[in-house]
Amino acid sequence: MANEISLFRWKRRIRQIDRWGERIKEPNLEWFKREGTTHLYQRCYLSPFYMAERRHPPLWFYKLVIRKFIAAYEVWEQQLKQTGTPSDFMLWLYDPAFIQSEIIAWKVEEPGTLKRFVYESELKKPFPYKKFESKEYNLFDFDWILADDELVHFEDDFEYADFTLGDLLSDGYVKKIQGDNQIYYSKRVGDIWIGRRKGNLNNAIKSSVQGYFAPPI
Repeated sequence: MANEISLFRWKRRIRQIDRWGERIKEPNLEWFKREGTTHLYQRCYLSPFYMAERRHPPLWFYKLVIRKFIAAYEVWEQQLKQTGTPSDFMLWLYDPAFIQSEIIAWKVEEPGTLKRFVYESELKKPFPYKKFESKEYNLFDFDWILADDELVHFEDDFEYADFTLGDLLSDGYVKKIQGDNQIYYSKRVGDIWIGRRKGNLNNAIKSSVQGYFAPPI
């Protein structure tokens, strides 16, 4: 009986994924084109996974999510080109924090510009094609850059936090500085694989760097 209940629940989750996959094929382009908007993204906001305390699905289920993201990516890719608004369009795969994965388009100044990130990793490791492979999609269609999935705290956090700098350092956090000389402390907890359509990375003509967003003062 327990196995039958578990199977029923997973079948229901799969139906949820199918409905969600269709919904995310419609990007809010009018909002994206507004002045002041910096990016447009979609995540898998499905219960019971995407909650205050994240619960990450098993790998076989994550591959269903990846399949839906890639199907939506292909639709977004064409529609973003038609807006006339230059963008750097990416697929972000988190590991092991699967449920935080997303497709995201960042506005850029001109076509051929890459959005780079301060948390791109210094680690050297190959993309895990074997781990994420599926007959339903081809991850070799993308070029991948490794970034660090991090827990982050800014110096301003200490004014109201129930922890100290010493607590962070003893827990493995390290001090870092963003381009505007803003100090923060981070702890690596996993990988973010940033994927772009193959060729876009090598054909870029310029780049701009995006840092972490500090809390308002």
